[in-house]
Amino acid sequence: MMLLKPEMCPYCGEKRLEELQPTEVVIDDMLWTIYHYECQFCSEVFDKIVPEGEMKYDIFSEGFDAETDEDDGEKRFNN
Repeated sequence: MMLLKPEMCPYCGEKRLEELQPTEVVIDDMLWTIYHYECQFCSEVFDKIVPEGEMKYDIFSEGFDAETDEDDGEKRFNN
């Protein structure tokens, strides 16, 4: 996905914008990236929100131990 950077500040119309660190949020299995910009003239900060797509979770991915039951510590049997 190609992201178009804003050309000017929506508050004052100046073109001197600094891109700040973006934020990623997952809501209802959808990844949203929030791009933050700061105008170097009027110091206003504004955002551009981009939906990136649906997240797919794999419960058997790395970091998930399928051999132990964390609730009571018993071993699971693989069939």
